[in-house]
Amino acid sequence: MDYSSKERDLISIVMPAMNEEKNLPLCHEKVSGVMAPLDCDYEVLVIDNDSTDQTRRVCEEICAGDPHWSYIKLSRNFTAEHSIAAGLRYARGDAVIILLSDLQEPPELIPEFIARWREGYAIVYGIHTARPGESLGRRLFASLYYRLINLLSDIPLPEHVADFRLMDRKVVNAVNRLGERNRYLRGLSQWLGFNRCGVKYSRSARESGQSKTSVIFLLAYALRAISIFSNKPLRFFLFGGFFIMSITVVLAAFYFFLYLFIGSRAPGILTVVLLLLANLGLTALGIGVLGEYISNIYTETKQRPLWIVEDTINRDIPEEHRYGD
Repeated sequence: MDYSSKERDLISIVMPAMNEEKNLPLCHEKVSGVMAPLDCDYEVLVIDNDSTDQTRRVCEEICAGDPHWSYIKLSRNFTAEHSIAAGLRYARGDAVIILLSDLQEPPELIPEFIARWREGYAIVYGIHTARPGESLGRRLFASLYYRLINLLSDIPLPEHVADFRLMDRKVVNAVNRLGERNRYLRGLSQWLGFNRCGVKYSRSARESGQSKTSVIFLLAYALRAISIFSNKPLRFFLFGGFFIMSITVVLAAFYFFLYLFIGSRAPGILTVVLLLLANLGLTALGIGVLGEYISNIYTETKQRPLWIVEDTINRDIPEEHRYGD
């Protein structure tokens, strides 16, 4: 599309989906109602992570009646991060909005995002002020997660920031040029820089269905995010090793002093056992952290596609562009 020849802005809405047959009709109703009165053209790209329900059939019906909507099915579940990456690659808009299909982020904020973009902000991101429908443990985990990643990461991340965001075309082009396989969009968009602002909102409970993210997945996601954007955990175990070695040297000198000048032997095996356990625990944790970084390196070196497009509706993608590089 030739953006220089058109009069109105084109807004692309990237919508990852997996088993969202009940939410998608409501998504269509809300997004269409929000976008219709705006002074811009728009397209919606539903990126299907190989749903096993009737998501495709629902999208066929929507796409048949609304040319603004397109459907892109991936050959398997490549995770939400990679489906977002696919959407950013195929989006054609002057600005791209990421909106999850579970409707926990309100489409009603889209006009405000666009208004901030037209004020000159290249990135407009949502910030959760409340998380209704989530358990206390999950909310505490989210709060701890942001504090931990800001403590360890070299790139500061606003607390409770969401994937729900608008990115200018120049930002999208920059994201598309990043070749790394281990993706963490919230961190990548911070790393890129550009003029940005946040919009606060209360997150909604899911309209229907259940969350696809378990606590174990969230924990793994947090570990990956930290290892992608910081090498501080490796330094921690380096300094921890020096600390334990220092304690060992001091204790050895103390026991030698007792034996040499007082004639007392080391006070039992308990000290030895505790030191061994401390060393074993630190070593195991260090190997685990090192393994996380090696895993990232292994994933990067394989150079496998980030996604594979199996089928599309209302969008023609040439064969050579169906593999995420």
